[in-house]
Amino acid sequence: MNWFYIDESILEGDRRQGPVSFEDLQMLHSKQQIHENSLVWHKGLDNWITWKEALDAEVASHSEEDERMLRETVEAILKERIEEFQKKTFAGFFVRAGAIIIDWFIIAMLWKLGVHILDWTNLIDFNTVVEASNAFIDKYSADPMAANLSNEFMSIPGMTDLLGIWFIIQTLYFVGFNGFLSATPGKFLLHLKIERADGSKLKLSGAIVRYIFSLLTQATLVFYGIGYVIAVIDPKKRALHDFFARTQVIHIRKKNADSDENKDLNKD
Repeated sequence: MNWFYIDESILEGDRRQGPVSFEDLQMLHSKQQIHENSLVWHKGLDNWITWKEALDAEVASHSEEDERMLRETVEAILKERIEEFQKKTFAGFFVRAGAIIIDWFIIAMLWKLGVHILDWTNLIDFNTVVEASNAFIDKYSADPMAANLSNEFMSIPGMTDLLGIWFIIQTLYFVGFNGFLSATPGKFLLHLKIERADGSKLKLSGAIVRYIFSLLTQATLVFYGIGYVIAVIDPKKRALHDFFARTQVIHIRKKNADSDENKDLNKD
């Protein structure tokens, strides 16, 4: 935009100078060749205005432009997040059940390997534990409602060690995979992953919290697994520990191979 200004240092003749840019006017003001009350004008103005008025109007227009750009940016981000959320497919009860069965199978294999290693190093006597467990089963098969069943089960020599090994392996398994990869091998095989309720990545601290609450969900297995079954009725398919840990399990969207090939062909 071309600006004109009145050069007050000219005492006779036409004192109008220009055209100059707005930046030129700023430079003239910094050199004190024009001051706040100097008159300036550009095409579109009805009358001459002071440099101060022109400067204030420019600042105001920039502020309005910045505000508009900020508003549009925020609206675009919110729209993108809403569209991303709407595209998500939450993992239901049965696919999650399949994933946990796979995980428990892997944990069982790791547990068996660990027990055999400890038995081989004579840290535990696995055969003694098996014999005592068989005697326990034979005793309570005849009378399942006998008292002190749980106490006698825990008193089997070596049983506490075996359960402790299972708990350690399970803890490292779930916390490690979920904390660093956002999914266990069972979930990977079924194309699932865990994320926070706001859609952000699950971190190690969040995985620890989620695992602690998952122990509570596991405890509900004696009550028909209600901690898992609520995933059937929840709109986001969350289990009990997902509610407490503020997490959700979603399907990982596969990349559309055909679309990628078409893009490559278009480039060629």
